[in-house]
Amino acid sequence: SKAAKQVLDLAGIKEGISVLEVACGTGIVFEEIVKQNKTGTNMGIDLSPHMLAKAQKRMQKVKNVNYELKEGNVLNLNFKENTFDLVINNFMIDLMPADTFDTIAQAFYKVLKPGGRLVISNFSFGTKSVHKFWYWVAKTFPSLLTGCRPVSFKKHLVSAEFVIEKEVAISQNTFPSQVISAVKK
Repeated sequence: SKAAKQVLDLAGIKEGISVLEVACGTGIVFEEIVKQNKTGTNMGIDLSPHMLAKAQKRMQKVKNVNYELKEGNVLNLNFKENTFDLVINNFMIDLMPADTFDTIAQAFYKVLKPGGRLVISNFSFGTKSVHKFWYWVAKTFPSLLTGCRPVSFKKHLVSAEFVIEKEVAISQNTFPSQVISAVKK
């Protein structure tokens, strides 16, 4: 998708860094992360063993790389402080309860090294008239979007003391998304 490509572009992965993808799902983005960081540390976590099994199957075709996939929960990241150079998260925030947003932003901040970067994507409100349709669908028929709804996460990142580097609005097939790149002070 456009959003995944934008996430990878903003991530600017350099060989040899430590990367955590939270909610790696079936491993579509994780595969690209690992290909760009073959000798680095690549960790993918997801709540779903079913999704992780799909990601593991996808990764079997990628040779001579360093990675680990395991069950994990953003609300209880079991990593030491200052562990990762880069944290990536795609379309998870819009599934989470709003009262967890501050906790999630703080968890991302905690596991990043000073100067480390976070790149996230989420379903956004958008600015075009057609984007209102997706907001209506999310409110009226949430199951059609698997419970996703448009969210605004930036203020939670700022509250956690991230410095916002860049925000990119994306519309793919009229679906509004936002990608944010932020840095830990």
